[in-house]
Amino acid sequence: MELLTKAQNTMTGKKTQYRIKTKKLCYRLSSTVDQFKWLFKREVTPKAYILKNVNFEARPGEITAIAGASGAGKTTLLEIVAGMIPLSSTAGQVIVNDQPMNAQHFRRVSGYVTQEEALFPLLTVEETLLYSARLRFHGVHQKATARVSELLRELALQHVADVRIGSESNRGISGGEKRRVSIGVDLVHDPAVLLLDEPTSGLDSSSALDVALLLKTMASTQGFVLGTIFMNAANDPRRAKLQTQIGFFAFSLTFLMSSATEGLPIYLQERRILMRETSRGAYRISSYVISNTLVFLPFLLGVALLYATPVYWLVGLRREIDGFLYFSLVVWMVILMSNSLVACFSALVPNFIMGTSLVAGLMGSFFLFSGFFIPKEDIPSYWTFMHYLSLFKYPLECFLINEYGGEQGRRRCLQSVGGDCILYGDWFLMQQGLKPSQKWINLGIMLGFIIGYRWLGFLILWYRSYRISK
Repeated sequence: MELLTKAQNTMTGKKTQYRIKTKKLCYRLSSTVDQFKWLFKREVTPKAYILKNVNFEARPGEITAIAGASGAGKTTLLEIVAGMIPLSSTAGQVIVNDQPMNAQHFRRVSGYVTQEEALFPLLTVEETLLYSARLRFHGVHQKATARVSELLRELALQHVADVRIGSESNRGISGGEKRRVSIGVDLVHDPAVLLLDEPTSGLDSSSALDVALLLKTMASTQGFVLGTIFMNAANDPRRAKLQTQIGFFAFSLTFLMSSATEGLPIYLQERRILMRETSRGAYRISSYVISNTLVFLPFLLGVALLYATPVYWLVGLRREIDGFLYFSLVVWMVILMSNSLVACFSALVPNFIMGTSLVAGLMGSFFLFSGFFIPKEDIPSYWTFMHYLSLFKYPLECFLINEYGGEQGRRRCLQSVGGDCILYGDWFLMQQGLKPSQKWINLGIMLGFIIGYRWLGFLILWYRSYRISK
């Protein structure tokens, strides 16, 4: 292990190269909440993971970017790799050169540039680098001075060597130059690995390009460069399209479910007639329920096709006939589910106002617990049952699997950075915890809801008729 962790290879005089991997890395934030000052404390462990089953590899001579939106866990992952977060608080493996990571040693042979620039505003550029170098070289002035001169040249900072860093109130060097100074502070000990947290954040395009070119040069000489990049979804048309399509799926479910409440007054009127006629023995409750269901099947199929046919192609969903047919089938099942729910509650409620309030409240709860707004992991345990009873959960998953699953999903890029795809359709489904087999399982569950609500409505109507006849 000692041979692997030496900063310099004594046999060849060359710097040791490092290859770092993570395997199924998981991390949850555990924080201590002081609720009553000094009286007592309570340990709070949220259920949601900041990182879950993260696998990646950074190789020598390459720039590896961790891309994602704000809050995606980029900085957390970088801090774990940098040894800033104890490995004891994580699950999974962090491997350096095929051996478990020695965090204490890795901090010595690497440089970590944070997103915030912690520089003394009254020091000049040269003084800032010299201050860091003397700390690293334990006061050896000649060695520190030589290293600073070398860094000023490599970082193209010679022309501002005698200029103060500056602050918001006292103007100094530019933002791009500050970022290069921050990088230089962590380069004074000539690290084999350089870790950077959003190195181009807040810079204009020209300064960002300068920093990127600098990192490219360093990757070929330092070993490898690992950094995070903030990815604005608005700047990625693929990501924007993904969000638009998911929003369309949510809108479709809301529209289709809510439109079924218009049948409530019809069912209430039929109930009054039904109670009168069944009390006279004209026909049975089961005859009404079965005939009502059969009559609505072709009618609601027509409604589903009228909705699905134009919107499927206009929104730009998967342009394959099997995708369209499955989408139409799911829309039909959604309408049948909502129609069955309304039929069931129309047998229960006393009037239209009560029925509308109850159905609307229930639909809102189903949407809230569907997993669209609140991930399943964040739903309190005593409300988890609502997630599985939600009429929105299963068709939403069907839409996602139909659009991003299958063979085409493996080749379909949903998100890219710098022309390189970082998220394919099948990866996206894995992130959502979805499997292709659920495509048909969910349809079976939706059919179960349809039959279940019809059966429950039948029992309620039968009980009402029984009481009237008695």
